[in-house]
Amino acid sequence: MLLGKHLLLAALAASGTATADPGQPDKPVQVEFDAPAGCSSAEAFFGSLRLRTDSVREADGGEPHTTIQVRLTRGRGRVLGELRVVDDRGGTDTRKVQGASCDDVVQALSLTAALAVDPSALLSAPATAPVTKDSSSTAADTNVPAPIPNEPAANKRARVDSPAVAKTRAAEATTDLGPEFEFGIGAAGTTLLKQGIAPGIEFYARYTLAGSGVLRTTVGLGLSHLRNDAIQSPGAVQVSLNAVIGTLCALRASAGVFNFEPCILVAAGQFAASGRQANHTYDVDHFWLSAGAILHTSAALGEGLSLDLDGGISAPFFKRRFYSTTPDYIVGETPTISPTIKLGLSYGF
Repeated sequence: MLLGKHLLLAALAASGTATADPGQPDKPVQVEFDAPAGCSSAEAFFGSLRLRTDSVREADGGEPHTTIQVRLTRGRGRVLGELRVVDDRGGTDTRKVQGASCDDVVQALSLTAALAVDPSALLSAPATAPVTKDSSSTAADTNVPAPIPNEPAANKRARVDSPAVAKTRAAEATTDLGPEFEFGIGAAGTTLLKQGIAPGIEFYARYTLAGSGVLRTTVGLGLSHLRNDAIQSPGAVQVSLNAVIGTLCALRASAGVFNFEPCILVAAGQFAASGRQANHTYDVDHFWLSAGAILHTSAALGEGLSLDLDGGISAPFFKRRFYSTTPDYIVGETPTISPTIKLGLSYGF
């Protein structure tokens, strides 16, 4: 991936020209394309690849070849693209980009793929080849030259790969993902007392800073209400927790539509207990403070929606014990370590 990035930057910055080796044999490639309906196609990708370099051809049968895997997904108002180039020896190179449309992402990924299989792709023809403009083009299309009838293939590559067009494509689809904001609602659960589980509901919001690779920082804030009598008898003590939950995630790993983020968690709020089986009913309010770690997993469903699953552990800072009649008769106490889980649905943009 680094090699492709350096070659792209070098090609964009280059002001000279180079000539492709006419004796260089064609490289067989196989394109595997996965995208939502109406979001480009394998044929369009290969066509764009061929416009950038004529040193590739479609693989025939079982001959050794380079596999170009392209995956496009829609989410959070953008199109996300992943390119994986697997050479005939098993070496891989992966790149991710985002753009406003499928065409932008396909153009950016075809540029990267062309450089991966033919480092001279951008410099294979003079950048001064003729460029024409179709009078019917819209303002959004002014950076992309219109086709020229019976134009030589070399000139087509030059027009597609000219520095102005390449810079435009690089600006429209970049590996640096922009900031993201999402909000959601989910079912949550933890142990407030050793004797059982306290389920509840949580509203949450998350903000992810712009970045690339695994270094994506996300901060989250949630409001939760949990109680141990929601689905079962609370026993001698009924407890509830109203808490504000903050999370901080510094890393993100992606695999297809899945994202994985290890996070630290801090919760603070009001912890209320009631003795419903005592001769005299009592109510006690305490301050709650806990900290822990979770793994946030999300799966993109499309149209900005994601399915979220959080799982981890937390530890309360203060030990609470509840007893009836005498201090020796303990009817409930907070655990040393509490498992925590949340399953939610979020919308991001």
